[in-house]
Amino acid sequence: MTLLPSNIIGNLHIARQSLMSQQVGLNVVGQNVANVNTEGYTRKRLLLEAQENWGGVDVQGLKRYTDEFANARLIDETSTLGFFKQQSEILEHVSDLFNDLQDTGLGSALDNFFGAMRTLESNPSDLTSRMEVLVRGEELSETFNRVSSEMEGVRRSLDDLLRVSASEVNSRVEEIAELNQQISMALALGHDASDNQDTRDRLILEISEHVKVNHIENSDGQVTVFLEAGMPLVEGSTFSTLYVSPTAAPGSAQVEYVSPNGASTNVTGRLSSARMGAIVELRDNIIPGYQSELDQLAYDIVDAYNTQHQLGFGLDAVGGRDIFQDLGGVVANAAANMSLSADVDGVPENVAAAGAATGAAGDNENAIALANLPEQLLTVGGTLTFNEAYGNLVGSVGVDARRANDSTRVTENTIANVETIRDSASGVALDEELTYMLAYQRAYQASARVVNTTDDMIQVILGLGA
Repeated sequence: MTLLPSNIIGNLHIARQSLMSQQVGLNVVGQNVANVNTEGYTRKRLLLEAQENWGGVDVQGLKRYTDEFANARLIDETSTLGFFKQQSEILEHVSDLFNDLQDTGLGSALDNFFGAMRTLESNPSDLTSRMEVLVRGEELSETFNRVSSEMEGVRRSLDDLLRVSASEVNSRVEEIAELNQQISMALALGHDASDNQDTRDRLILEISEHVKVNHIENSDGQVTVFLEAGMPLVEGSTFSTLYVSPTAAPGSAQVEYVSPNGASTNVTGRLSSARMGAIVELRDNIIPGYQSELDQLAYDIVDAYNTQHQLGFGLDAVGGRDIFQDLGGVVANAAANMSLSADVDGVPENVAAAGAATGAAGDNENAIALANLPEQLLTVGGTLTFNEAYGNLVGSVGVDARRANDSTRVTENTIANVETIRDSASGVALDEELTYMLAYQRAYQASARVVNTTDDMIQVILGLGA
């Protein structure tokens, strides 16, 4: 029997190892190319290592090409974008409440009421003009009521948005905890975990749209994800949740952090970024600020017109009547409670156009005073006219909405730049993949030639011993 030299058998082993390694390399290139347009995919590269004592080549695993600094920036900017985008969406609804393009807004109602007073000034004894004052006064009251109600409706509806965001966060932290366990087990066994790591990175990014988070990766490949309040959302295979009570009074729901042991902590006031931070800020501060301005305007109008109206007299020579229902000195909810006084509602004769009880039917002294009220500084502590105060309110809403829109666009551009930086390290470049593919292909072909040549040598040796 002819014995084959050990170095020839070794050549076959080396060639076999090389064939298998180059095949894995081609598979990795194929995976990269297939995912060239996959959002969040991180390109991989095969790690090869020479075996000792001429043992050939061995696959050590895969390397993920990531830019941790760019990833961290992307998470932060995504939270910022979530904040401004959520603000922009909600403020768009608030802005619509002051839309005067259809002549049904509060600005038009103010102009119509002030105009009716001007008409009364010219026709103090005309019942039609007097009724027009009441009709326009009722229209103004109902418009204040409607805007106040709809603004409060927007504010209260934000609780539901908090619940939606909390649900989105909870579903993802649970997935991350499961992936943590899978990744650590795979790495411990020397298996590839790169796809799961990509998925986990994507989930962290998705969470950051709703709440601001940061994370650290541990030596075993697991990550710990922290809420901006400093509390861990995910630790290894355990996770915490966010809870927003479904039975809380509308507009007052609180965000609770619930740890794995069931302990609950109110974190509502600690949410300052991302969608949930924007919702809390709008619900608890910005929209209530608009409501306060609206209530102050309604209160000042009621107070000024009642004060002046009490000084005049109706056609029945009776004075001291209110034109609007007295608010009892309470500014809060003035817009919601504004209405015509029972003294004049449906009774145009009681509109106090005359300046004296003994005045003739054509006396318009008090009507002139009522008509001149819009020109006086009677609101915001005696610094603005009614129209100026209303303009400031509308302007505040508009400025806030425009600022949120502008900030959204700026942040989107920033994210695009950060993604470009990240993709330069993590993204798939087809030209580069083609180069690697050719390299693996040629190495595979060369290894196959080694097998063929070694086989020819074996055949010769076997033939010599025949």
